[in-house]
Amino acid sequence: MNKGALPDGWTINEVGQRAQDSTVELLDPSTPVFLNPTEPDQAVPLEVDLIIGFTGLCLARCVEDGEWYMGHRGRPGESIFCWSSYGADLGTAIDGL
Repeated sequence: MNKGALPDGWTINEVGQRAQDSTVELLDPSTPVFLNPTEPDQAVPLEVDLIIGFTGLCLARCVEDGEWYMGHRGRPGESIFCWSSYGADLGTAIDGL
């Protein structure tokens, strides 16, 4: 895993094409990301090295397991709350959007 970079073979344009989303962007990886079960006070922080923003959703790659977690945030600069892992393959995670 190349820390902070898209997986080999991917460009931000290809991510946007796969997602059919022209607003795709790389977000600041220092943005707080949490795995949010059912209650916000039980959210578990995730250490991530890459966050991809889509219209209304985000994919964040967890450093510990290399998996992509899908979530959302209210506004730019706010924390991202993820609900589940969509696996280690970026294409599969994008297809889950």
